[in-house]
Amino acid sequence: MKQFFTTAALAAFVLASSPVMTQQALAQQALAQQGSAQQDSAGNAEHGKTLYHDVGCYQCHGLAGQGALMTGPRVSHTELPFDAFANQLRHPANQMPPYEAAAISDRDVADIYAYIRQMPPPPDPNSIPLLKTAQ
Repeated sequence: MKQFFTTAALAAFVLASSPVMTQQALAQQALAQQGSAQQDSAGNAEHGKTLYHDVGCYQCHGLAGQGALMTGPRVSHTELPFDAFANQLRHPANQMPPYEAAAISDRDVADIYAYIRQMPPPPDPNSIPLLKTAQ
């Protein structure tokens, strides 16, 4: 039989149904929700790499996540929190097509996020010999 409630959801339901919530109960509920959100955003970077290529993220954001002015912003080593990343993916601000849950599951979103988070940041332009100016 499938489990319909996660532990965090069940705890939140039980706590919310009590007439008076104590400070301790509120703190426990907040911790349960925080743990659930962290669990949701912890993805598999290796699977995320496969998805990044198969779904076509690289077509606009580049193979190294470097982005390009005309196609899409840099995503490598993003500092964007998971919730903001997922929201942008589901409800993009600009010309990016929306990737609804029917197209990419929440688990896959977490995997892509894990992959782009572990990408190295772009190199310092001064460290690239071809970009150094003649002195």
